[in-house]
Amino acid sequence: MASIRKRPRKDGTVVWAVLWRDADTGRQTSRAMPTEKDAQELRDFLNANNQSFALAAQAAGRLRSTAPSLDTAIASHISQLTGVLEQTRAKYRRDVARWISPTLGAIPVDRLTRTDVADWLNSLPLAGKTKRNHHGTLSAALSTAVQDGLIPTNVAKGLKISDDGRLKRQPVFLSREELDLIAENVRPHYRLLFEFYAGTGLRLSEGLALDAGDILTTGAGKDRRAVVNVYKAWKDGPTGRYIGTTKTKRGRRTVTLSRDLSEKLLTFIATADDGKPLPPKHLLFTTPNGGPIFGGSLHEDAWIPVVNKLADQLHDRPRIHDLRHSHASWLIAAGIPLTIIQRRLGHESIKTTSDLYGHLADGADAAAAAALD
Repeated sequence: MASIRKRPRKDGTVVWAVLWRDADTGRQTSRAMPTEKDAQELRDFLNANNQSFALAAQAAGRLRSTAPSLDTAIASHISQLTGVLEQTRAKYRRDVARWISPTLGAIPVDRLTRTDVADWLNSLPLAGKTKRNHHGTLSAALSTAVQDGLIPTNVAKGLKISDDGRLKRQPVFLSREELDLIAENVRPHYRLLFEFYAGTGLRLSEGLALDAGDILTTGAGKDRRAVVNVYKAWKDGPTGRYIGTTKTKRGRRTVTLSRDLSEKLLTFIATADDGKPLPPKHLLFTTPNGGPIFGGSLHEDAWIPVVNKLADQLHDRPRIHDLRHSHASWLIAAGIPLTIIQRRLGHESIKTTSDLYGHLADGADAAAAAALD
């Protein structure tokens, strides 16, 4: 522990020496202070910072800073964001309160160091992608602080975040026979829903938000097909679930169904309301009681039971989202270009489509080479 000694000088004045063994150098160190109050302050800072003069000086600097805290700077940044939904703004605030504020929030923004940010990142018990999201929020807020003249540089910029080494869950690509097996064994109420997902590739939140009026038709007679108008999805907000816009701009799209699925879906819409057509503003898919379906309950009530039942007959254990992956794999097997699949799935970037499914196109590339022979 640091101690204080009163030392008289030859001229009759007195200085107050603070003595401690510095944690950074391991050496016995002393520093003369002009007043007893200054010496007590240094001693207290040293004792509170494990006898490290560097940390003590940093803590003292933070205490004397007149700049706003990091919490205040981030709050200002979030309030200045434009082009985001209020629900998104609320999510940023929740994430900051949980993952950033407890460790860094009280530090004056001009005293935050690159070491502070690195230590914080390394302490987060999260996957690499989630760490990158929170680091992105912090870095964006510090960039705003630079623009506002609060700090000269963004100390979080450029820090690299590696993945946590855990294997990501790989998509399960079901065969059409496996889908038929699932459809035959699932609760009848949900059979068409799962066939719909496998036949359209829609995201779970998109399909469950559809109204009957979002299903359009094209052609006539044997050429009649259903067309899904996708422009909304279920989302989680600060006050609960709500229907908002699709995940990305590319998510706004139309998806045409096969003839067989078109016939099943259009017949369902025409007769689902006790033999009468569903009203246009009525949810297309509902629970047996007529309420909205949410992902968690759908897994528990319908998906998990059928997957458990068929565990020995499926080549792997799929999730509902794997119906979307399977849809993409069937299109690739049929020779459909990745750009078309990108639009059908609503991916913002062709890179996303290529990263997920590009390896499945190897056979198509061989076929393309054979066509040149």
